[in-house]
Amino acid sequence: MVKRGSHVLEWDRVRAVRKKAITGLQMVSTNGSFNRVALDRLERVGGIALMAKVVDQFLERVPLRMDDACDRGRAGDLGGLGRAVQSIAVAAGNVGATEISDMAGRINKFAEAGAKDIVLPLLCQLDDMVGHAQAWLQNEKSNLGMREA
Repeated sequence: MVKRGSHVLEWDRVRAVRKKAITGLQMVSTNGSFNRVALDRLERVGGIALMAKVVDQFLERVPLRMDDACDRGRAGDLGGLGRAVQSIAVAAGNVGATEISDMAGRINKFAEAGAKDIVLPLLCQLDDMVGHAQAWLQNEKSNLGMREA
């Protein structure tokens, strides 16, 4: 009977470890679209100042790159569109906007393949995603007490 009891205790310990691991994963990425780990890494490397700078660059430049990508798409310049979305992908990766980075990468591949009919609707979706990322990053900044410029 004691052996069975210790076996039950062992299972309880395993469950506790699994629960802790799952909770840790949820803290890393509370929403599949955004991964806070990238911002934490920026803070570790260069402090809040670096993180604020990278976030601000995303907030300022990505909407401009998005406008550029849409303009180039409407003009049929798929090469320019691809360069614009590649820039968005890199910026998104820097701040942990993983779904934006992935979507921009897919759009770039379609642009390289000359699939204008596929690219243009995806650009609209990417634009919506960028709007959500902006709201998320503004929230992250306010949670850290960073002042907006």
